[in-house]
Amino acid sequence: MAVLNDTTVRRARPRRTKYELTCDAVRGFVLRVLPSGKKVYLVRHRPEGRDVRVQIGPAETMSCDAARAKALEILRGQPSEAAQTSPPATLSAPSPVPESMIIERAPRPQRSRVPKLAEFAARYDREHIARHTKPRTQERYRQQLRMYLIPTLGDLALDQIGPVDVERLHASMSGVPSAANNTVRLLNHIFTKARDWSVLPHTHPHPTRTVRMYRQRMRDRFLSPEERARLERVLRKGETLRHGQEGSIRWATAAGVRLLALTGMRRSEVLGLQWSMVDARHRCLRLPDSKTGQKVVPISSHVLALLDRLRDYQRPDIPWVLYSCNDSPIDPVSFNASWRIIRRRAGLVDVRLHDLRHSAASDALMAGVPLEVVSKILGHASVRTTARYAHLSDEVVKRAVELMGESIVTAERSRLGQGRGRRRGRRGVSSA
Repeated sequence: MAVLNDTTVRRARPRRTKYELTCDAVRGFVLRVLPSGKKVYLVRHRPEGRDVRVQIGPAETMSCDAARAKALEILRGQPSEAAQTSPPATLSAPSPVPESMIIERAPRPQRSRVPKLAEFAARYDREHIARHTKPRTQERYRQQLRMYLIPTLGDLALDQIGPVDVERLHASMSGVPSAANNTVRLLNHIFTKARDWSVLPHTHPHPTRTVRMYRQRMRDRFLSPEERARLERVLRKGETLRHGQEGSIRWATAAGVRLLALTGMRRSEVLGLQWSMVDARHRCLRLPDSKTGQKVVPISSHVLALLDRLRDYQRPDIPWVLYSCNDSPIDPVSFNASWRIIRRRAGLVDVRLHDLRHSAASDALMAGVPLEVVSKILGHASVRTTARYAHLSDEVVKRAVELMGESIVTAERSRLGQGRGRRRGRRGVSSA
C-alpha cells in the first residue's frame, strides 16, 4: 500500500464488507472504509501484546495530514512502532488516550482440531449406526468401515480427505462394484453428519462428489405362471412325505414360501410374524417393525385361508405363526438352505427368495393394480422403489409386439388401398 493522502482517501471506494488501507509512511496509521461509504482514521498498535485500535476521527471532517499528525502523537508511546517516522527523545510525552476512543479486537477463537476419519467413525458408529439403523444395516456399515474405509483413509483428518483419495479407494474395489458403491455412499453420509455436527464447516465440499459409480446389473427375474405351478407341486408333494424321507418339506417351510409368494413380504417379516399381528377382521397384518418402520400389510382371501390352515399348528406357548422343530423362530440361514433344495427340485435354480417378492409386485402391476397401491402393499417408502419391480413377462411382451405389428400392417394396407383408388380414378378421367 502507498502513503495515505487526501487523494488516496478520496478514491477509496466502499465494498460489500469493510476493509482497511494502511499507510506505508507511518506504520499503524490506518483508514477504515465501511460498506456504507463512511471512512474513519484509526491507529493500530499492540501495547502489552494486545491488539488495540484507537479511533482518530472521520475522514469527512479531518484531512489526512491532520489525522497522521494525531496518529504520530498516539504512537510516540510505542517507539518500536513509530521509530521509522518520529524522533523518539526530543518530542514531548504523549497525551493520554481517552478510554472511549479505544477499540479492542476480540481474541480470535482457536480452531478446533479436525478429527481423523478413524476417530470420527467411532463417534458415527456410537451416535448414528447404533441408534438409527437396523441390525443387518449396522453389520453392513461396520463391515465397510472395518474392511475398506479405516485401513485406507483412517489416518487422515476429515479435512485432508479429497476426491483423489476417494476415487483411488473406489478404483481399488473394482472387483466388487456393489461394495465399492456402497462404501462411497457410506463415506458420503459420514461427511454429511460431520457437517451436521459442526465438525466441518457447512461449506466444506464432499470429497465423494466426483466419484462415478460403477454400473450394477439389475436382476430381472420373476416367476411365470408355469413356474409358480411347478413350485406349488413341489411344495405339496414335499408336505405329503414323512419327515426324514427324501424330498420331504416341513409344514413351516412350505407355509413360509407360500406367504412370501402371496404377500410380497420380506423374509424377515414372514419369519418374525406373530399371531398377535394378524388382523383377520380388517384383512391385514399389522407389523410393529420392519425395514421401513411400522407397517400394515393388506392380505387377500387366499392368505387368510392359508393362515386358517396354519392355526392347526398354533400353540398357546408359541407366539410365532411359523416356528422351528425346537419351538423357536426359524433361522434365516436354515430357511435359505431349505429354499435352495426346493428351487432345485422345481427347476428354479436361479430364483432367489427375494424374487418371490419381486414376482408378486410384477404380477400385481401386470394385472392393472396402480403403482401407488402396489407401493403401499409392499411397504415402500418411495414409489420410485416400486417402479423397479414394474417388469413385464415374456408373454405380455409378445402380445404387445403382435398388437403393435398388426396395427402397423393394417395402417399400411389402408394407405395402399387409398393410393390404388386414386390412381384408378385418374385413369378413368383420362379415358373419358
